[in-house]
Amino acid sequence: MTTSPPTRAAAPPAVHPADRSPPPVELYVYYRVHADQLAAALAAFEQAREGQPVRLLQRHDNDPVFQTWMEIYGADLPDVADAERRIAAALGAFAQGPRHREAFAAVAGPGAAR
Repeated sequence: MTTSPPTRAAAPPAVHPADRSPPPVELYVYYRVHADQLAAALAAFEQAREGQPVRLLQRHDNDPVFQTWMEIYGADLPDVADAERRIAAALGAFAQGPRHREAFAAVAGPGAAR
């Protein structure tokens, strides 16, 4: 009687980096706004974002002359570049100095690449 060689479980198919979609990117943009222009800048932001889920935060530093604002463009936004371009154009007159742009991708938690 002959015996067949032991069987091994089939290896899972190899996943190549090119086969994975890149992790979603969140964009963070921060800049300063003079205290005399806060109401007008906020109205411009609200109009330019057109109801899209772009968040606006204020740094908690109690500066009496300037506020540092941060726009957050989440990964769920359909066209981040278009939304950021519209808002940057609307707030350009209010930004004191440059708009700083930084992009991040999740490495852990919800939305992280696996």
